[in-house]
Amino acid sequence: MSIYDEGPAEANRTRASWAATALKAFGRETGQNYTDGTLNVDGDELREIGGDLLANLFHLARINDVDPDEITRSGYLHYEEEVAEEENE
Repeated sequence: MSIYDEGPAEANRTRASWAATALKAFGRETGQNYTDGTLNVDGDELREIGGDLLANLFHLARINDVDPDEITRSGYLHYEEEVAEEENE
């Protein structure tokens, strides 16, 4: 079974669900218990927790001699390609 079985839009909802799960776990670790793991996340809370998670990924990147900009560019490229697949559905 593939995440593409139900089309690109559902695949992107699955990806968003994975991100929501990660934010919930991250929030549990940091005390930012604002999310319940669903796709319904308050914008301010998403910016706070998501921003903190990205900052921590950047720290991890620096420790491993990876430019944080490379992570940002790579992630945004993936995002753009996945949205384009959905728009071309």
